[in-house]
Amino acid sequence: MAWEVALVVLILVLTVLILLLIPTIIRLYRALGKLSVTLDEINRDLPEILDHISEITDHSSRATRKINGMVGDIAEFEQRISGEIKQPVLELFATLGGVLNGLQTFFTYFVRRRK
Repeated sequence: MAWEVALVVLILVLTVLILLLIPTIIRLYRALGKLSVTLDEINRDLPEILDHISEITDHSSRATRKINGMVGDIAEFEQRISGEIKQPVLELFATLGGVLNGLQTFFTYFVRRRK
């Protein structure tokens, strides 16, 4: 008899549990339907999106190659200018430094002689 009562209670509990789960299962079914529609839309639009991404990537690659070429040209120009100007500028500063030292020595000597 105890087994029969336990079995009846178990069946009642399972029935209540199933009745409580039915709304959740219905919501899950509807959510899966919406998800299916969304995935269909994404799959429909995905090739176009990928084409745009590919086009943008191609443009970016071309721009990067052009910029790299320009940077190389600028670096080469800077090295050439530096090589051609550096030595004359250093010589000019050395000459000016010598002239200033000479003038300082001259004026120092001239001022001492006047005293």
